[in-house]
Amino acid sequence: MAHGATRATSDLDICPAWDRDNLGSLADALQSLGAIDKGLRIPVDAKMIYNREVTNQTSPFGDVDVLLGIPEKSQYERAQYRALAADALVIEVGKDSVLIASLAAVIRSKGIADRPKDHEGLPELRALELAQRQGTLTRAEARPLTPDQAGDHGPSDSNR
Repeated sequence: MAHGATRATSDLDICPAWDRDNLGSLADALQSLGAIDKGLRIPVDAKMIYNREVTNQTSPFGDVDVLLGIPEKSQYERAQYRALAADALVIEVGKDSVLIASLAAVIRSKGIADRPKDHEGLPELRALELAQRQGTLTRAEARPLTPDQAGDHGPSDSNR
């Protein structure tokens, strides 16, 4: 949605900097939202996140997936936080800056993931990317998120 897409997703994917301190802060934030691991049905902690490439949480505010990275060249070669941050779209949510993976990275990862739900959204994302390349849509014109869409559930680290 931050890139201008009208198709909403059903969860939030987070690809944080993968160091223990940051993952501890993320786990604390998830716990403050009442998030629990979908499979184990227990609160998530930093060790759980650190030891798994993907964790899936559910909370009263919606589902959150924490990812080591997103597919870059194959399912097994992933772009992690630093690579994604280099070309990220930066949006303001309240007092915080939030990094959103570039449209090209999202399109690439959805193509590699090759799931039916990804195929549904790809035509619109590719059209948005084409409009950006042709200069008929700039990143600055991409649809800004409202606080309700982005969620305002407490403090966040604007760089991670």
